[in-house]
Amino acid sequence: MTTFLLFVGTILFLVGIHEGGHFLAAKALGIAVEEFALGFGPTVWARQRGETRYSLRILPLGGFVRLAGESEAATEVPFERTYYGQPAWKRFVLSLCGPLANVVLAVAVAVGAILGFGLPRPQVAGLVPGKPAAEVLQVGDVILSVGGRSAWATDDVGARIQALAPQPVPFRIERRGEEMEVAIPPAFSPDDGRYLVGAYFLPQIVLAEIEALPPDAPLARAGFAPGDRIVSACGEPVSSFYDLYAIWADGCREAMVDRAGDRLDLPLPDSVDDLLEGASFRTLPPRYERPAPGEGVALAFRQIADAMVGFVAAIRGLITRSIPAGEAVAGPVGIAALLGEGMRAGPVVLLLLVALISLNLALFNLIPFPALDGARTVFALYEMVTRRKVSPRVEMVVHAVGFAILFGLLILITFQDLMRLFG
Repeated sequence: MTTFLLFVGTILFLVGIHEGGHFLAAKALGIAVEEFALGFGPTVWARQRGETRYSLRILPLGGFVRLAGESEAATEVPFERTYYGQPAWKRFVLSLCGPLANVVLAVAVAVGAILGFGLPRPQVAGLVPGKPAAEVLQVGDVILSVGGRSAWATDDVGARIQALAPQPVPFRIERRGEEMEVAIPPAFSPDDGRYLVGAYFLPQIVLAEIEALPPDAPLARAGFAPGDRIVSACGEPVSSFYDLYAIWADGCREAMVDRAGDRLDLPLPDSVDDLLEGASFRTLPPRYERPAPGEGVALAFRQIADAMVGFVAAIRGLITRSIPAGEAVAGPVGIAALLGEGMRAGPVVLLLLVALISLNLALFNLIPFPALDGARTVFALYEMVTRRKVSPRVEMVVHAVGFAILFGLLILITFQDLMRLFG
């Protein structure tokens, strides 16, 4: 129920911001607004104020601003105040203001989340035996900067290593409350085609300690039990799950566990799926820090830019069929599940998810498909370029057909989400 209420509240809020952008733009441009609605379907609440009716409808899956003259229904508003009575440039600006409102909101939420709650610092989550980092770093070290630049994400660490290689890479780390400077000479990995230091940098550390294990799990059948702490594998010390994985990937299939003070030698499975199936390993909480205001704003804009690049890549993948539609598109059920996971992960993750959804709503609406804002901008641009106006009736029919198609796709995507969830 909490996830459902979070989903409904988030969707109504984001749609309200989107439609609010259109609403305020229409008022500023002198276009009469007949209705501002949140949701679709039968009306559950409505109030008339001035020339505008404000309503809340039963299906919280969208909303709309109905402008005077936008439908074939009769209106008492003078033609010069109707939607189709406006010059093309006004209709163009009006169409963009909804997506713009969502982009502004996404930036504001991302900035607020980062400056208010901070971001997780990358930590040393595992070390590869025999690699340069194993001689310098320890599991649990917090990475503050790499090559003189602050590190806030795993990508920051990897990019700086590649930029400075093959020279030794300076790291500023925090170990048990003490800051120190270290330098690690990267080694070129032919398999990966890049320079590596031999460490896993992640915001959260997963320990090699089994927290939960069903009796039928492969590790349980191999003799492991909840509470077991894996201390070594094939003679190599193990401090985290990623240490264990690195040693396992090198071919080791034997581990020593500490079980209530007793040491036991147990076999490791041959398949990575069997290594992970059903097992839950204990994790340590991330280390959150608030960046300086200027740096926090820059990080927020980087998050937004990365999300935009991801959206464009997903659309390109859908067009070229390199990405299955079921993986690139999520409906109401998928969004609700995502928000539920964000809520469990903490406020900063939840807020960044809200920012991401707001941004995706803006970018989706800019697609030039009938019934979306992108199609309305295309009609306006066509008139601005050719000086020829499309018949309002033709445009209304196009948008009506587009809305029907979009609603059908929404039902299909929701069904796929349910199949993924319960299948």
